[in-house]
Amino acid sequence: MNIFFRRKILIISLILVFAMGLSGCANDVEGVVARVNDEDITQEEFDVEFEIYKKTYERQLGEGALTRVEPDGGTLETEIKEMLLDTLIAERLIKQDSVAKEISVTDEEVNERLEDLIDSLGGEEQFAEFLESNSMTREYFTSYTKNDILFNKHSEHFINNVEIDAKEAEDFFNENKEDLIVLKASHILLSTEEDGNRVLQALENGESFEDLVIIESKDSTSAVNGGDLGYIVKGKYAAVPEFEKTIFELEVGEISNLVKTDVGFHIIRLDERKDSFEELKDEISGLLKNQEYANYVKELEEKAKITIYMDIM
Repeated sequence: MNIFFRRKILIISLILVFAMGLSGCANDVEGVVARVNDEDITQEEFDVEFEIYKKTYERQLGEGALTRVEPDGGTLETEIKEMLLDTLIAERLIKQDSVAKEISVTDEEVNERLEDLIDSLGGEEQFAEFLESNSMTREYFTSYTKNDILFNKHSEHFINNVEIDAKEAEDFFNENKEDLIVLKASHILLSTEEDGNRVLQALENGESFEDLVIIESKDSTSAVNGGDLGYIVKGKYAAVPEFEKTIFELEVGEISNLVKTDVGFHIIRLDERKDSFEELKDEISGLLKNQEYANYVKELEEKAKITIYMDIM
């Protein structure tokens, strides 16, 4: 379960369509970063979310990754803040539209989702460790869970009525083949080169990758899921080119040599690769449906009164 980047793909996929329409900054309103149809998004909300994003990226990419100047002169920190503000605005629009469409979430649904997660982690003690390692309170995570269920219900309400033609999907694949490759990988993160070489030797001696992840990996986020990094597309790890380059050069089942980044030494295993239309047609259909959904949220944005008070630069 890759919950650590906070939002599901359907929300993130809105941003490219959504962000272009947002207006510039107005005069500051103390404690408010944006106003959406007379509802405020507070600085406190933004700061809580940003700290979770920040710590997740720093844990995987290293503390210097967010402030490293990129070729275009920007930083990952600025990109994350821009994406986060756009995401919070999109989510507020979805919440408002959900009220209008009478889409809601019950406490029972939230509790059931939480109980399933707690069971999957091994109990309350492990859940508490999970929250602490991800800088979340139980109150925050309960709210996150309720929102996550609501956003999925809202998107499903729209997407269930969208049909994608097979030829449209295949044409899209042929025009975007290289960008549509989907990989699934796992990693073990070690603090020193010496530790990395020791774990590589253990793997060569036949020890289980999954066992070594639990015992050795310093990435607590992925370690609870066997080192799983989730599904990866080109650009996901653009801020760490040596890491992304290695993943895309591996064959399925192959384990890398040590990969050094700011956060330590990685041993990466490629678990899955999808690069043909037959393998990707369901994902492409889903992507095109999500694009239609993004266009719908864009329409909500165009009709809304949105004022941004936060200057990210």
